[in-house]
Amino acid sequence: MALTGQASDNVSPVVDAQHPDQHLTHVGARATTGANLGLPTGSDGVTGLVTRAYNLQAEQVFRRNLLWDRFATVRATRESHRGAVVRFNFVDDLDDDPAHAKLEEDYDVLPTPLKAFYTNVTMDEYGKAVTTTALLRATSMIPVDPIAAERVARNAVSVIDRLAFAPVLLAGGVQNDGTAGAVPTDVTVTGKPSDTLRAASEYFKTHDVPPFANGLYAAVLSPQAETALRKEADAAGWRYWQINQNAAGGTGNIARGYVGTYEGFEIYVANTPGLAAKGAVFLGWEALAKGYSTAPGFGPNPQVVISPVVDRLRRFASVGWYHLVGYQRFRAESIVVGNPAA
Repeated sequence: MALTGQASDNVSPVVDAQHPDQHLTHVGARATTGANLGLPTGSDGVTGLVTRAYNLQAEQVFRRNLLWDRFATVRATRESHRGAVVRFNFVDDLDDDPAHAKLEEDYDVLPTPLKAFYTNVTMDEYGKAVTTTALLRATSMIPVDPIAAERVARNAVSVIDRLAFAPVLLAGGVQNDGTAGAVPTDVTVTGKPSDTLRAASEYFKTHDVPPFANGLYAAVLSPQAETALRKEADAAGWRYWQINQNAAGGTGNIARGYVGTYEGFEIYVANTPGLAAKGAVFLGWEALAKGYSTAPGFGPNPQVVISPVVDRLRRFASVGWYHLVGYQRFRAESIVVGNPAA
């Protein structure tokens, strides 16, 4: 059967001799730049109905790994009273030199005095808040209060993470002889990432630093330092050891890029600001101390605060976090630094 209408009534596209506004309902040309990228450039016909759609969810930015507070194994749980500074006290052991313990038959033993020393942790206030207005809450297509609450909670742990990391690289804490600790010792073995870990382990054992409860020390590596360790070509390195451990040619941890437990260390990777400059931090038991108030309403963790609405028209609602806390190196010998990427 023959078609009696114009070609544009039956097929597409329309040829240039015809008039699309009389036959086709179409979007037309799109903007290729600017704020209206992807939207129709014209306003005639039904193109004004073609608009931007929104996914009604506020996405998060990428977030770094948070882990430093977990290494503060010394905590002020037996405070004598409320104070701005928490003092941790030590009493040393008696001298164990056999020559000093040898007794003379004709003389009474002389008493050996005990020596006491201490280190301090200073507490300060920290916190942030977000305030939303009634107009924003009434006109926003996305509920903003849950977003504000989640971002505030994340900010609390993120700030505390950096706060716990700050004293790790500084002089502080107390040494086993009662003297103040200097900046952490650098145990870098240039060009030998695995040897850097071994040097840190040797340092801890030489200074009688116990491991954590799992029997391992902790090593927090920057991403660059972890890469240097995983790509080490030395026969005494991590990669060669992994290949020899796996019958499939090291396709396990190598394929997954997982370092795991190595040379007596539990390996962590963090992108904490300031860590990359050092490469890695190695920690033993009681490396960090944490002080916080034990008064009612305070505690070891930040608290989320919902502010009362006090303006006359009840337009401003605020949510925030608050913490009274301090961190300090505790056992000076329990922290060393090294750069596996050097």
